[in-house]
Parts: sequence; structure tokens; C-alpha cells
Amino acid sequence: HRKVAAEAALQGGSSRRMPTMFNWEELMISKLLRRTFVAATIVAAASGFATASKAQSIADIAAKGTVTIGVLTGIPPYDTVDASGNTDGFLADMARDVAAALGTELQIVPVNNASRAAALESGRVDLLIAQMTATPERAKTFLMTNPYGAYEMRFIGLKDTKIEKLEDLAGKRVSVPKGSTQDVAVSGYGLDGLEVVRFDDDALAMQALISGQVDATAAVATVAQDTIKKRNLTDLEIKADVPIFTLYWSMAVRKDAAELHQWLNNFIYYQEVTGRINELHKKWVGVPVPGGKLPSF
Repeated sequence: HRKVAAEAALQGGSSRRMPTMFNWEELMISKLLRRTFVAATIVAAASGFATASKAQSIADIAAKGTVTIGVLTGIPPYDTVDASGNTDGFLADMARDVAAALGTELQIVPVNNASRAAALESGRVDLLIAQMTATPERAKTFLMTNPYGAYEMRFIGLKDTKIEKLEDLAGKRVSVPKGSTQDVAVSGYGLDGLEVVRFDDDALAMQALISGQVDATAAVATVAQDTIKKRNLTDLEIKADVPIFTLYWSMAVRKDAAELHQWLNNFIYYQEVTGRINELHKKWVGVPVPGGKLPSF
């Protein structure tokens, strides 16, 4: 078309044909762009439908016949290993109750502080019962349920290590599980010389204290007390004068699992009012859930 228009112009033909030819070419390009846009819209819509079809529902879990639950390990007395080498304990019992209420089989996937979020995001597990606190930051990524348990976070150190006030941590090395709530808390103290040493889970953070790699660790008080008792670590103590915080554990599901999230809230409510949560907590930890009635949000 450009050639025809150029020859017409050289031969003295009407120059008004050139815009006509070029307009026709633009029309064809416009049609092509519209077709491309429509195709892209269809693909996007199909993609949207595909995403929507992956939204996790109770019916989806019932259809596959198994609920896969990530359970935090390495935090006795909340977890242990049975005679067959399988994960057991308070969290495992909670997972069993969830599966029973759903009417499905249960697959427990052991996770730690470092791997639990990725296990849920990737779809490796349907939900987490992994002692996650419902922080605003985590709520950006997951749907966090009402709490099913509570804990007191404390410092643990040698008896001759003076930690009577927060300032006593200046110049000390403190171990924490990487990405945990105690990691966030201790890292935010801003004390001169305080070094936060991160490990993949609570057990490794505690072992760092036992082996002398750090001066103290930040841990759940009941977990620390259980470790001290079972391993006869008479030179260690919980530093009760410097509480870190008392917080709560929530279950977690993916953002597209709103129905499952609501069902779990109902499940937790029922477990509490029937006394089942305290029953399981006393079975494994020796005492009821600290703090009395669990909050909801």
C-alpha cells in the first residue's frame, strides 16, 4: 500500500489517496490489536476462573478424603514422638480432632519455624497448627483463626547470669528461632551490644544455650521448664523478672480458604466451650491453657 501511494504521488495523482491507504492500514492494525486484546482478556478470564477454582473449600477437602496439617515439632511438651516414630502431642491431638470433625483421614506434616509458612503457601499442607501468633504482618499473607492456645515467653539462662531487668541483656548473645515472635521482640530492644543469634527452630535455639554458644535464649516458659526437668539442667533457670510477653497461638490457612477459616473458628470455639482444649493441654503440658478464656477477633 505504501508503494501504490508513493507511485500515485510521483505521477501527480491525487494526494488524497495516501491518507486513505494509510488509514486502511491503521484500520487493519487496529483490528489486529483488538483481536489481541480480546484474546488476552479471554486468557485473563480463564486464568481468573482457574484461580477461583483453586479456592479451598470444605467440600474440596472432603472430596480428597484427607486433610493435610502442618504441625510444629521440636517443642516438647507440646509435641513428642510416639513408639512408631510419628509426631504426637498437644498439637497432633488438635490435628486429629480437626480431621475427625471434618470426617476425613489425617496426614500430619512436621514443620519448624523456618518452613511452616512455605509449606502452607506452596499447598503442601491445607492448614497449620504450628503455634503461630496472629501478628498483623502474618495476617497480610494468611487467614489466622481465633486462638486455640496461649503461652508465656521468657528468657532462660544460667543461674549465675544476671538478667533481672531488660538492660541486663546489653552485651549478651541471645538465641531465638528465626522469624518467630521472640525474634521480632528481642531484635527490637535496641540495646547496645545485644546480639540476636537465629536458629531454625526452638530446639536448636535452646541447644545453643545448653552448649554455651549464647548467654540466654527466648523461649516458651513451659517448653523451657520441660527441657530443664527432663534433661536435669540444674544450672539453668527461667528469668521470671524479665517477662517478654504473653501471646496466643492461632491456626493458619491460605487467603483463598475463607470457608475453611470460618469453619476452624467454629471448631475452636466448640473445643473451648466443651473443655476439650484444656483437657488436651493438661494431658500434655500438665496445666490448663494459661490466661483463662481464649480471646476471639
